[in-house]
Amino acid sequence: MGDREPRRRHVLRELREIEGLSPECERAALILERAHGSADAILEAFELVRRQRGNPRGVLTDNEQDLLRAMLVMAAAGLDSMIKQLIRDALPRLARGDETVREELEKFISRSIRGDPALAEPANAAKFLARVLTADSPQGKVIEEYIRELTGGSLQSASELNRVAAALGVQALRLDQNALREIFDVRNKIIHELDINLAGDRRRRHDRGVHDMTRFTTTLITTAERVLEAVHEKLVALPADA
Repeated sequence: MGDREPRRRHVLRELREIEGLSPECERAALILERAHGSADAILEAFELVRRQRGNPRGVLTDNEQDLLRAMLVMAAAGLDSMIKQLIRDALPRLARGDETVREELEKFISRSIRGDPALAEPANAAKFLARVLTADSPQGKVIEEYIRELTGGSLQSASELNRVAAALGVQALRLDQNALREIFDVRNKIIHELDINLAGDRRRRHDRGVHDMTRFTTTLITTAERVLEAVHEKLVALPADA
């Protein structure tokens, strides 16, 4: 009995299992599973460090907070990687059979023909048309260009997540925009600013607590899971020849 592992105080919610997962979702599901496992392993390491320090109360040490930061960054990277894989694997079939996805694809074509500077890679209209019209499959080439546009950068904001959700036809999920904006703000402070608070005394870093960081991480994992499930349901509903 004395050798039993101490019970963890903080764990991430287990992922739901999707029955009969669509082939186009399999690699994305694997990425999500690995991201969840890695984030939870970092949380477990945090728990171990706290136990070794005697589970003290009060502000966490810098090292302990760095583990929580790493957990959140891992979950954000998992969300980014999973959605990009969904776009590569599922969007070609969705573009052929789902009306809402086709509408978003048509918007991309119109913007590319106009040479819209807001695109990640602003297209020269003449070159875009030349690449499409000379391809063996013009439709396939357009989808290839669209996938490159959607996966060219990293998901660093709620608005970017909304954009790719619309491309996949799952914008009706009504994701919690306020929560996601707060989480991406924290993620970006960690990634781009080392979480340093330049306005604080002695330029200290922002304090990060385990409850907030666990909640943020769970929200990212849950968001990824909801997108995956919604895309799977769309694919299942398509005709077999789509």
